[in-house]
Amino acid sequence: MPSSRSGTERPQRPQIDIRRPWRAGETIFLLGPGGVGKSTLGRVLAGRLNWPLIDLDLEFCEQIAEIGRFIRQTSYAAYRAENLLLAQRLVARTEGPLVFVTASGFLAAEVESSDYAEARALVGTGYGITLLPSLDIDQATELVVERQLKRGFGLERESETHKFRRRFGRYRGEGDMLVVSSAPAEDVAKAVQAALTA
Repeated sequence: MPSSRSGTERPQRPQIDIRRPWRAGETIFLLGPGGVGKSTLGRVLAGRLNWPLIDLDLEFCEQIAEIGRFIRQTSYAAYRAENLLLAQRLVARTEGPLVFVTASGFLAAEVESSDYAEARALVGTGYGITLLPSLDIDQATELVVERQLKRGFGLERESETHKFRRRFGRYRGEGDMLVVSSAPAEDVAKAVQAALTA
């Protein structure tokens, strides 16, 4: 849950809703809007499990182009299509379980679209864990937008607020496990690992 505004209280322990038990060896897909902490949690969780880590945003930048530049030069639709193809290739070429950090809009397409169906099918090959900082949309928006604005990508408050609020409900319903927390990544990873093997 969100930390206190004064910063003197420690964030509460992660709240975990297990919608389907994890099967040992399943790849873990970390899901959620941008700024919820997927990449940080992914690094810690992969280290704890001693599994390979794939961060889709980093792979896109290394293998294709810087994301913002690619979108400006093509379109967001072209980025989504290329991003999904890259994700499919990365998962197909990796043997054994891994921690896979999805992009912020990975499951944000219209539910009726082939984009969503293919992304959902890929996540369905493993175990989806959705990360949100709070179930209160106002608290979650405030925390995530502040994080996003500090990342130095030239993002704007209004557009980031609109994007997060639009995606919040979608992601809240996605995944085999929902993790609600703004605690440090190490604490969240410990809780997730314990929940996986319970």
